[in-house]
Amino acid sequence: MRRFIVSCLLIITVLFSYSCDNPGGPDCPNIYYNDLKITAITEPKIVSGSSKLSMLLKVDENFNKFLPVSGLTTGNFKVYEKGVNDDCPNLISESEANKQFSPSAQKFRHNTLIVLDLSASVTSSSLTQLKSSTTSFINNILPTSGDDSYQVGIAWFDGEDKLNTLVDFTSNKNLLINGVQQLSASLSKDPSTDLYGAVIKSVDKAEQRLKDLQKDNVISAYSIIIFTDGTDQAARYSKQVALNKVNGANPKITLFTIGLGTEIDKATLSAIGKSGAVFSQNKNELEAKFIEVARIVKGEANSYYLFEYCSPKRAGKVTLVIVVAYDAKKGTYMTTFDATGLTSNCY
Repeated sequence: MRRFIVSCLLIITVLFSYSCDNPGGPDCPNIYYNDLKITAITEPKIVSGSSKLSMLLKVDENFNKFLPVSGLTTGNFKVYEKGVNDDCPNLISESEANKQFSPSAQKFRHNTLIVLDLSASVTSSSLTQLKSSTTSFINNILPTSGDDSYQVGIAWFDGEDKLNTLVDFTSNKNLLINGVQQLSASLSKDPSTDLYGAVIKSVDKAEQRLKDLQKDNVISAYSIIIFTDGTDQAARYSKQVALNKVNGANPKITLFTIGLGTEIDKATLSAIGKSGAVFSQNKNELEAKFIEVARIVKGEANSYYLFEYCSPKRAGKVTLVIVVAYDAKKGTYMTTFDATGLTSNCY
């Protein structure tokens, strides 16, 4: 997982974040852009004993559904400040800002949960293709070498009111692939499909994992990928309850769906897979669809940036404006802080 840092000289109390049509007012140059959506995943944090501010930002394209923007570097970020003596936000000089990126300044983990439908319709006709497709997904999303910032887990469901763990979260690619090879029709005890139950339990599992990692001071995000070849048959839970769970999920959770065959409900799977949904007409196309989603999820995992920055301000309320430029598109994020008491320390 690549995490980047833009660096900051601040002992800051962040008051609030906001956006408007022009950060400096009607008489200032416009530096507000909305082609890209910049989201603060964590509140700015001051490193103890220093004057450095750090915060985790996520960058997406601001079209239809948000598309993750990965691979940004120092040159993609510009930093502006508007202090008590400034009429407009001013671009901070590199000599004063000490702006830089660093790949490993803070713990971050992206979790991916693969949720597989093992109802009878899958195990009787598509299990071989499902195993091959899941293996390709793992190979495409995990780095060649072990990296704990990427972790993958595998779960499965059938007609029972239960989400079963096949492999718990790990960065060990061999362990995951060996687990996939253990998939068999004998695992499933109920030939029905409890799709809505699986959706609800998957989101609950994600929410709990994010809380557990937060307790360990690990900043994290989470992607859920749900595969099915049919519709909910168990009818324990309603579609609306499942969609409410999806739409009310932590914003750090993205959801994707992969549908196989002609018996799926594309509209419902698209609503569940609010971050992306793909469909395969036949099992021979399934692997390509899994690889397609893997590439999207990998881009999602690499769209988080640890931002740090050094401010030359030493007193009063300051408006901080971050402008991100990528591929002829731009986006703006703003927050305010109190620069009173800032010192020369930045480490």
